[in-house]
Amino acid sequence: MEPITEFNFNSDEQYENEKGIFTVLSIHKKEMMIQWENGEKNLTDIDLQRRIQERRQREKIDREKKDNEIKSQPRKSAALKMRPKFEGLQPSDFKKSAARTIWRGRDQQGGAVTRQLPKDTFTFNSWALAQKPEIRWADVEHQNRNDSGAQTSFFVRLDDLSLTYGFCAARPDAKSESSQNWESFATWLMQKENDRMVQALATNGKMAVYDLAQPAFGVLLPFEDGWCIEGENKAQKIDMLVTYIDSVITKDAIDLAIAKKTPKDEVVACGKDIAADIARLFAMLMPLYKASLG
Repeated sequence: MEPITEFNFNSDEQYENEKGIFTVLSIHKKEMMIQWENGEKNLTDIDLQRRIQERRQREKIDREKKDNEIKSQPRKSAALKMRPKFEGLQPSDFKKSAARTIWRGRDQQGGAVTRQLPKDTFTFNSWALAQKPEIRWADVEHQNRNDSGAQTSFFVRLDDLSLTYGFCAARPDAKSESSQNWESFATWLMQKENDRMVQALATNGKMAVYDLAQPAFGVLLPFEDGWCIEGENKAQKIDMLVTYIDSVITKDAIDLAIAKKTPKDEVVACGKDIAADIARLFAMLMPLYKASLG
């Protein structure tokens, strides 16, 4: 089989990605104008398209290798056939439901991330959320405890356009029982040095702070030893996260996420390597998970 070669795009030549066959109309430094067969044009990043082409080569080589292995082995019954290993997220996985997808399984992305998480303190496993395009990771012992309150976790969530992944801490509403995880995390976050640690992690990991349940919460970004609200006047700096949370969310529940959002095209171009990217970010955020357990 031929080795993977680096792609060099040329004007007036045709190539193919997940969207179909396209022609390179012109090349401008790090970008190029392309046109699909239906006439649609797009100015796209050359490096992104190169990674897509190289990933497609790897997938083709892997398919050929597997086909050759299957041909050389005796036939097995359908009952003994295993599900395919995780090879990356596909364009069809990006939607607001989990219908007709397999990526959330422990033999797919769930397990691929779990195997790369630190094993010195916790034993992590993954749980797919029922009927949602989301996976949660938690320590097995912690997850199995009889805790009526919400539990902290790491998470991955897909929507139509992007992949969001990071740390999640849920605070119940005023009518529900308190969450020991949330109380421990909030108490830890009240200390200035810990807030600054989160701010530094968010800066280095290109993360933001969201409420996964309430978009009205806004998006908080790290900014000059503090925080600011995305899209608003940055002069109105927020000194600490807990101050903002208490001022915006009084009685309602909150599903606080400190997470990174990556566009669909970049995630698909990463192939199976996205599992390593997710595991590295979870490892960065491990101090927050430890703090939430008290």
